[in-house]
Amino acid sequence: MTISQDLDRAALLRRLDDLHASFDRRALTTWAEPLLSTSLTMQQLKVLTLVAADGDRATGHDLAETLHVSVATMSGLVDRLVEQEMVQRRDDPSDRRIRRLSVTPLGTATLRALISSGNTMPPQVLQRLADVDLGALVQGLDALDRVMEDLSRE
Repeated sequence: MTISQDLDRAALLRRLDDLHASFDRRALTTWAEPLLSTSLTMQQLKVLTLVAADGDRATGHDLAETLHVSVATMSGLVDRLVEQEMVQRRDDPSDRRIRRLSVTPLGTATLRALISSGNTMPPQVLQRLADVDLGALVQGLDALDRVMEDLSRE
């Protein structure tokens, strides 16, 4: 890469960052709606997210360590998530003293709604794009998807 290309790339990256910030400012109220309408507390959202990320291996003890809270506090948080049918407990088949946690379909749907709310573009915006611009946007997002997939394999 030449110095000129480095400068062009740096300018493009700065512009992309500026555009991202602009999109975030304009869409904040729309994107925040799922978070504002959830009945879950921030601690419950943290626990739900960690359980989902742990892929059915999570235990209350591990979560308590991760979030730096007591096991009793974690037990209460998990109890409330179980009551709301977001998380389920099950015995570990190899050690019945251990209770594993997993996210229920409702918990998954809740997380998906929270996460995907920031990744949607209102249809009226996309409809106004010229075909060539829409094609360029799709091409760019395809490239991002490929790089993210490659990074996840590393």
